[in-house]
Amino acid sequence: MICYAASGCFMKLSDEFMDEAGNKKLAIITDILCVIFTLLVSVTNSDAACIFLSILIGTALASKVDSINHIISAILFIVILAIAGFPHFSLVCLVVCTIAAFVDEKGNDYSDKQIENNKGGFITTFFKYRYALKIAVLLFSLIGIVNMYLPGSMFCNFNFSAITFVDFLLFDLSYEFIGSHFNRINNFLN
Repeated sequence: MICYAASGCFMKLSDEFMDEAGNKKLAIITDILCVIFTLLVSVTNSDAACIFLSILIGTALASKVDSINHIISAILFIVILAIAGFPHFSLVCLVVCTIAAFVDEKGNDYSDKQIENNKGGFITTFFKYRYALKIAVLLFSLIGIVNMYLPGSMFCNFNFSAITFVDFLLFDLSYEFIGSHFNRINNFLN
């Protein structure tokens, strides 16, 4: 749980240091910290490996791995995870979560434009907070619960642990928390 939350925290710090503050040094340092916490959970937990790999692939497909801090962290994550050994996870889960991460990134761009034009609504909110991946993780966690009570069900090859959804929410909440408090954090560090 702590690694998920720390990963979300440092991921958002890195994005904000690069995009808002223009501070490459802090962006790279916080991205490396993000990779460390992401790897700590990913090498031992197949659900985490699947989710974080899908975020990486989805954001890359959406052309969001576009700065030095993202490139360094992507290379580090893939190389170290490959050396440590990818935990076994479902290809179905990886594909669905990757599509959801891609949709979230493209939708987030759309919501940013809507907010700039003082437009809102359900779709804008849905994509502002990137709900597609949350829904995918929730569904795979619910399938995991079903599999606990119906072992051998037709879904047994693609599911997450029931706690994975809670872990992922901690990642997301810390990401959003840092985003909403970044100006204070940046002012404190400068």
